[in-house]
Amino acid sequence: MQIRSLFTALALSLAPPALADGRAPDYLSIPLASHHYGDWGDKTGDRFNEFNPGLMLTWAERAGGLNYTVGAYRDSEADLSVHLSAARMWDIGDQAQAGIVGAYIHSFGDGYRGFAPSLQLNYKYLFVNLANGYDNGVYGVVSTGITLPLGH
Repeated sequence: MQIRSLFTALALSLAPPALADGRAPDYLSIPLASHHYGDWGDKTGDRFNEFNPGLMLTWAERAGGLNYTVGAYRDSEADLSVHLSAARMWDIGDQAQAGIVGAYIHSFGDGYRGFAPSLQLNYKYLFVNLANGYDNGVYGVVSTGITLPLGH
């Protein structure tokens, strides 16, 4: 029920009267899936949920030339997580970008809470994000999804 309420709130936030004066987001991203690799230790093993639907809104090239994103998704522990990030993206082709993302993620369950730096590749309407960790070995998450321009 929490996820449905959050998605409703995000959808209502797109209402045109509330987004006057250039405050409207530039992109809507829909996270879809993730793949976990490496040594995650005994606690989690192989029980990750790798279907991670959600909604994220991005304001592109704002203060400091950064992209700012806020949103929520079903995390790898099947709980609701919120995502706040800033990213620096560079054009690497006509329809491709690569960049560095600094995100804060907060799970409302047993999932991750904290800072999560990552690398991201955008191509047309697709994104791939790679986050690594090094506590007791190399491990990480590759996440994918769709990004749609909101065209205002």
